[in-house]
Amino acid sequence: MMRGTALVTGSAGGIGTALCEALLARGHDLILTGSNPEKLAAQAAALGGKTRMIVADLTLAEDCERLCAVIAAEPRLTLLVNNAGIVEPGAVIDLPAAVLNRHIAINLVAPMLLTQAAARVMVPQGHGTILSILSIASLVSLPGGAAYNASKFGLRGFLIAASQELAPHGIKVCSVLPGAVDTPMLRHEATHGGSPLNFLNKDVLSPAQVVAAAMRAIDRGKLETMLPTGDAITARILGAFPALQRYVLPSLMKSGERGLERFLAARGLKRAAITPT
Repeated sequence: MMRGTALVTGSAGGIGTALCEALLARGHDLILTGSNPEKLAAQAAALGGKTRMIVADLTLAEDCERLCAVIAAEPRLTLLVNNAGIVEPGAVIDLPAAVLNRHIAINLVAPMLLTQAAARVMVPQGHGTILSILSIASLVSLPGGAAYNASKFGLRGFLIAASQELAPHGIKVCSVLPGAVDTPMLRHEATHGGSPLNFLNKDVLSPAQVVAAAMRAIDRGKLETMLPTGDAITARILGAFPALQRYVLPSLMKSGERGLERFLAARGLKRAAITPT
C-alpha cells in the first residue's frame, strides 16, 4: 500500500486505536479525528510519530465541512478511514427523533461527505484508498437496531456505487463488515438493551482481528470483507431473504441470551436499568 497521509475518523475508539497503530507501523502520517479532545490528545501522545489531531463532532455540519476542507488541502492524502460510528439500541416506536438523526449524521452523512472530499483529492492523483468500517448489520437487521441498520445499509449502498465510479481512476473503495467486536460501543449496547443475537458466537471479535482484515482488504483492494465466516454466510442468506428472519431469529434468541450473559460475566458488566419512554 502506498504511504502518505491517512485521516481516520473515530480514531480514539477501540477499532480506531488499533487501526492507527497499524497504519503508523506501515509508515503513514496520521490525522486523528474525534469529538473528545482529551482522548485525542492522549492518543496522539501515545502514538508519537507523524500525527496531528482535529477535534470534530460529526453531527455538526460545520465540523464536517471543516474536515472536508482539511482533506481538500492535504496533497499527500492516500487513505481515508471512515471508522466513527454510534449505536443506541431502541424500539422503533420509542426512539427519539434526536437519536434517529444522530445515527444518520454520524454513520451515514459524515462518511458520505468525507468520501466525496477524499475522492476529489484522489482522482487527480490517480491513486488512493477509501476504507470504511461497516458491520454485518449492513446486511441483516436485528430488532432494536433499526436506526443503526438504516445508517449502515445506506452507507454500504453508497460505497458500492462509489467503488464503481472511482475504480477507473485507480481508487480503491474497501469495506470491512464484522460481526460483534469487543469495543466500548458493543459493551454499551450489551448493557443497554442491545440484541442478544449479537452474541450467538462463543467469542466476539477483537479489534485486532478487524484491523488485520482491514489491512488485507486495503492490500488487495477488496470491496467487501465480512467476518467471522459463519456470520457472513448467515447474513448473506438472511439479507437476500429478509422474510426468513421472522422465523429464524426467534429460535436463536435463547442461544444469544446465553452468549450475552457469558459476555457480561466475563467482563464484569451488568445490564443498565432501562427507563421506559
